[in-house]
Amino acid sequence: MPCDKKELLEFVSRWQGRGYEKGDTQQFWLQLLRTIGYLKVDDVLFEFHVSSGGFIDVWIPDAGVLIEQKALGIDLDKEELRQGKQKTPLTQALDYVDELPRLEQPRFVITCNFSTFRVYDRDAHGRSQLPNNAFEFTLDELASHPEYLAFINDPTNSRLEKEKTVSIKAGDLIGKLYDKLREGYIDPDSEESMHALNVLCVRLVFCLYCEDAGLFGKDAFYNYLKDVPANRIRTALKNLFHALDTNLSDRDPYDLEVKAFPYVNGGLFRDDSEIPNFTDETKSFLLDEVSSHINWSQISPTIFGGIFESTLNPETRRSGGMHYTSPENIHKVIDPLFLDDLKEELKSICTEEGTTPRKRENALKRFHEKICSLTFFDPACGSGNFLTETYTCLRKLEDTVLNELRKGQTGFSLGDEEETGKRVSLNQFYGIEINDFAVTVAETALWISRLKANGETSMFYDAGGDDFPLSEKAHIVEGNALRIDWNSVLLASECNYIMGNPPFVGYSNHSAEQQKDRASLFGKVKTVDYVACWYKKAADYISNFPIHCAFVSTNSICQGQQVQPVWEPLFNSGIHIDFAWQTFVWSSEASIQAHVYVVIIGFSRFGYQNKTLYLRDGVKKLCSNINGYLMDGPNIFIDKRNKPICNIPPMIGGGKPSDAGNLILEPYERDKLLLEEPAAEKWIKPFSMGNEFINNKERFCLWMVGITPSELAGLPLVSKRVEAVREMRLASSKAATRKKAETSWLFDEIKEPTSENFIVIPVVSSERRFYVPTGFVNNGLIPGNKLFFIDDATLYDFGVINSQFQNAWMRTVAGRLKSDYSYSNTIVYNNFVWPEATVEQKDAIEKTAKAILDTRSKYSNQSLAELYNPDKMPSDLLAAHKANDVAVEAAYGVDFDGDEEKIVAHLFKLYAEKLRCLT
Repeated sequence: MPCDKKELLEFVSRWQGRGYEKGDTQQFWLQLLRTIGYLKVDDVLFEFHVSSGGFIDVWIPDAGVLIEQKALGIDLDKEELRQGKQKTPLTQALDYVDELPRLEQPRFVITCNFSTFRVYDRDAHGRSQLPNNAFEFTLDELASHPEYLAFINDPTNSRLEKEKTVSIKAGDLIGKLYDKLREGYIDPDSEESMHALNVLCVRLVFCLYCEDAGLFGKDAFYNYLKDVPANRIRTALKNLFHALDTNLSDRDPYDLEVKAFPYVNGGLFRDDSEIPNFTDETKSFLLDEVSSHINWSQISPTIFGGIFESTLNPETRRSGGMHYTSPENIHKVIDPLFLDDLKEELKSICTEEGTTPRKRENALKRFHEKICSLTFFDPACGSGNFLTETYTCLRKLEDTVLNELRKGQTGFSLGDEEETGKRVSLNQFYGIEINDFAVTVAETALWISRLKANGETSMFYDAGGDDFPLSEKAHIVEGNALRIDWNSVLLASECNYIMGNPPFVGYSNHSAEQQKDRASLFGKVKTVDYVACWYKKAADYISNFPIHCAFVSTNSICQGQQVQPVWEPLFNSGIHIDFAWQTFVWSSEASIQAHVYVVIIGFSRFGYQNKTLYLRDGVKKLCSNINGYLMDGPNIFIDKRNKPICNIPPMIGGGKPSDAGNLILEPYERDKLLLEEPAAEKWIKPFSMGNEFINNKERFCLWMVGITPSELAGLPLVSKRVEAVREMRLASSKAATRKKAETSWLFDEIKEPTSENFIVIPVVSSERRFYVPTGFVNNGLIPGNKLFFIDDATLYDFGVINSQFQNAWMRTVAGRLKSDYSYSNTIVYNNFVWPEATVEQKDAIEKTAKAILDTRSKYSNQSLAELYNPDKMPSDLLAAHKANDVAVEAAYGVDFDGDEEKIVAHLFKLYAEKLRCLT
């Protein structure tokens, strides 16, 4: 987010000549960080207690910045008595840095006295050189040079970005190791070998993490294997894995080689799984590349879990590389679902004025008990990334609580039950996953999350316990979530939150098993995507319980014909949408990007009084109700309608050739045919689908309505094409198509305009276009099945169809093909309520419609695709459309000044009124 220079000037003016260290530090830095565009202000830590007894004034962990703040007028070179020693502000800050674990130590140190800033880069200079290498500037200078603090927003300094980089590199190395290990199996393609190989890779990753995190001792895993001959690595690993699953008291006391390793427990090393023979090359790659080139303690469990699963999953490997869900996208689900409220509650406790220390302490303890008692359930958990990120966030909240409780105390220990009560635990997390390997990855990622969180916590507290043996475990169940009774995993009465990212499978691509799943929940309804099954299953599960849910979903369940069958029964059962993100691109963060257009929907049985809608432009809007189209409005459903709801000309779909390309001619094919068979010209007509119309591409078709057998026999080249159509249709699995083989010289569907001048509308159009390009056609064109047409259309019809009103309605209720608009006559056109225009208003719209056509004619050498490209649309054409929008808006009797949200709300209101009149 860029810096707002006006806000920065106001900030500088506001803080001129003021600044008290204890009272103003937090307000000063929060205001400044927001002004320079730093978005993660909730993660900034103030007065953070360290083991020496001191407090870090400001710590921004993700940006790698530590700040030592002094009062206004204090000399930044002056020594003060701190922890029994005379120290300058820089020395004090650097001592705090030294108390942090190496991986947490910030790159940048800032000393500040509200008027002067000094920035020190620890990567550029050693400790002894830092005092003479400060970058110094004043508050006044900052007003015109916001770039002086740009490093705080630099993503390359972000801990999350560093974890992402390490995790991706780790995933790439594990993928290569997987290939090398696979070669050692006798039957690598067998189900048993593939399962064993996956288990082996998971175990190796866990060992590598524990080694680099200091949980196995320095270089313990590397040293254990380095002197073992390659042909004995297999045996050494089996021995090690057995030891990791054996209590220390039950181990062979003479086996000194494994003595350094702890008893891990948890089940990860329990089963004897096949391990292949190692070659010298495989051993070298494991120890010299995988082990030595990555600091495994820096991986993000949230990111790496997804990468790891996709790296080792044969199907995703074939489809093009590593995939994972980014933490940023996960937070679009969990933040509004629960995390924002928890952060706000904790902030309120910490900043409440006038409360006594005892009341504040009790409030903190109650909050801590609350977060330790919450339960989270992901019924399509995959590699567990939603669960791991949630666990990590809860541990950070817990650390903040414990740090607040520790202030003013000495000898604080997390092991003291009277002080801390319960702790955030993996036992609070539940999941269902159909893939057995993903279950193992999810469990392992959660264990690593716990170990990593323990390491971060222990830098400030006596944790009061050991990392091993693993005594707690998430409840991940292997199975089909749509066939399992969720209460057998977690009783609904004990569940607080459901979240996840269920599978994206369009209804036309369901497998036989997925069709059974869908039928078990939706009965005979076939036109719903697979993800909708999780909504129905969740709605049944939460019943009368105050459980809040949120799923990532393909946006199609909120568009077109899916809205009614998905949302009407849910709303009728008492479900309310609490918050929603309108359509956005869900990046898988794959090594080969595959963008999916999704929505996020939070829902519950009882609902919030105020609902939150995150609009496409990122604006956050409070609503009284969010409907199935993810609009602020009543729960209205747009059903398929065979005839227009208003008295207007019908919109007809073009004809489907079903010809395997034999009745359609490219220009060169037409020219060649006419050269060799001139008599065919009588039966050739212009032809267009939506793409050809928008891009002004010529195509032709053989349109032989009314041809006699003798005429066809006189056209041998045409007859050859007709015979190919007949053979194709006869080979079809559909009886109706085979029947059409009897008239193989005709299109499957005969849809021919009856007027000489008609309007055509493409079925599919880019979502980037504000107006779907439509136009009049008068050259005898035959519309294909990707082009609608309106016979005997007028300029008035053209004006309304090309207005913002009609396009806004289309954007709301139409389906999508990927992200593109998929226009429908039965859903969009037939349900659109036209204005009750006066004669004068119709005349005005006809004039503005003609102005659009006249302006287009000035650019006759450009296609509609070029003219309606939002980046290149001619200004006069846009102006003509805006004038038309004003004329159409006036015909509706409203003045919304182009506010699309108001337009859509008004159209839904008119639709509801029209329905009442019809019934």
